[in-house]
Amino acid sequence: MGRVRTSGLGSGVLSLLLAAVPQVSWAAAAEKEHAPGIVNLDITLLLQAINFLILAGILYKFLFKPLSTFMEKRAEGIRHSLEEAKRARDEVVRARGEYEESLRAARQEAVALRQQMDREMSEERERLVQQSREEAHRMITQARSEIEQEVRRAKTELRGEAVHLSLTAAERLLRRSLTEADHRRLAEQTIQELGGTS
Repeated sequence: MGRVRTSGLGSGVLSLLLAAVPQVSWAAAAEKEHAPGIVNLDITLLLQAINFLILAGILYKFLFKPLSTFMEKRAEGIRHSLEEAKRARDEVVRARGEYEESLRAARQEAVALRQQMDREMSEERERLVQQSREEAHRMITQARSEIEQEVRRAKTELRGEAVHLSLTAAERLLRRSLTEADHRRLAEQTIQELGGTS
């Protein structure tokens, strides 16, 4: 669409130039009659205005339009660069936010892990103390049981020894004081008691 306007403008400038050629020769002829002064209101003013319009058209086509196109491209490039810079800055801000968030999460995780380790160490310490107490209690109970068994066995042995010693002493006393008839009677009585208990 811009190309059609440009070719229309170019053909307009060309027709303006063609129309101005006869007038330029007419202006040259009119210049011979020209009176001196700053502004003369004659045909030369009209020719100067036409020349100015032709110059303005040529400048527009060959200078202003390419310059404005260049400026638009430059402005678009700058706008694009600014948008890229803004995107890059936003990306940096986002990445920094993510980094700070991950750092904060890592710190929280480290604190939680440390608390968990402290808690586990405390629980393990308590478990070991409790286990040691239970082991000590078991050992004390076992030692008491063994001591009580030893005491009972010692008492039993002492009783047996005491009975043996008493019997030995009684036997010695009885041998001295018992007669042969008393021995027989005691033996018969013991046999009868043993026979009655069976």
